[in-house]
Amino acid sequence: MQINKRLRRWHKVVLILLGILILVAAAFLLIIWHMLKGAADAMYEPLPNKMEGNLPEQQSFPFITPIVEKKNQAVTAPTDHRQPNLAEQPPFTLLLIGTDERPGDKGRSDSLALVLVQPRSGTLSLLSIPRDTRTEIVGHHTVDKINHAYAFGGVPMTVATVEQLMKVPVHYYVKTNMNGFASMIDLLGGIEVENSHPFIEDGISIPQGKVTLKGKEALVYVRMRKQDPNGDFGRMQRQRQVLQALFSKSVQFGSASRWMDLLEQLKDNFRTNLQFDDWQELMVHYRPQLQQVEQHVLQGEGRMINGIYFFIPKEAQLKKLAESLRNQLGG
Repeated sequence: MQINKRLRRWHKVVLILLGILILVAAAFLLIIWHMLKGAADAMYEPLPNKMEGNLPEQQSFPFITPIVEKKNQAVTAPTDHRQPNLAEQPPFTLLLIGTDERPGDKGRSDSLALVLVQPRSGTLSLLSIPRDTRTEIVGHHTVDKINHAYAFGGVPMTVATVEQLMKVPVHYYVKTNMNGFASMIDLLGGIEVENSHPFIEDGISIPQGKVTLKGKEALVYVRMRKQDPNGDFGRMQRQRQVLQALFSKSVQFGSASRWMDLLEQLKDNFRTNLQFDDWQELMVHYRPQLQQVEQHVLQGEGRMINGIYFFIPKEAQLKKLAESLRNQLGG
């Protein structure tokens, strides 16, 4: 009898301990969830439903499946009408904008890349757009370098200009200050790339071959172009390398404490119209595509116009790329 009583007592103790552990784990997960949501809400900046001020309304793209309006909205602003319902796993576009903002200077877009995620084929297509691309700046009534759109009208004008150039809608954007980009790479423990041309820039030496880059080194790596025999095209190739390495490293990131530091960096240096629910859907349904990247670049030629260097895209390839993007989006 005494043995049975002791066993029952131990069973109760074990059950109580298990209950406490479950409560602690649940509380920890709840804290993490609130921190993730807080970071997502802090980064969230919606695109206007219509271009404000002197910017025109967004173009209508009838070949796109009608947008499904979301029920859940972030606390910072209403849902942007252009966003698809990621729970249904549609293809979508995302514009990556790297800026060179400094205190007191809005800066320009230092890098632009249009990403198309296609869950049916399991691919992510990344199109690098040269910063000197000569195009119409939508809402500014000028023809200029595409990276000036950010200086003239911020993210909305940049998005509208890329939409005009590529003739496809931009569903989402992610904007980062390039200095924040470097801090994020440091938190991830660096990234590995294959460098085809050794160079020294700003006192930092990048050798040829396979190298692991820390944040400042990665920043130099994606910005250098004067020493590259391929000029801006070589620079864009290095940017694509770094983006692909960053995608791969981020989806493998596992340390909880480092995730907290990473969230702080994201809150300070990143802005996007992706909401908290969107991030969850991306990680659940689109995670494999983040590691399968097809890279493309605009073809064209450099030309001096009124003493200013421009990149002039080839119309035939531009038209072909735009048509391919539309077809993948359901056009």
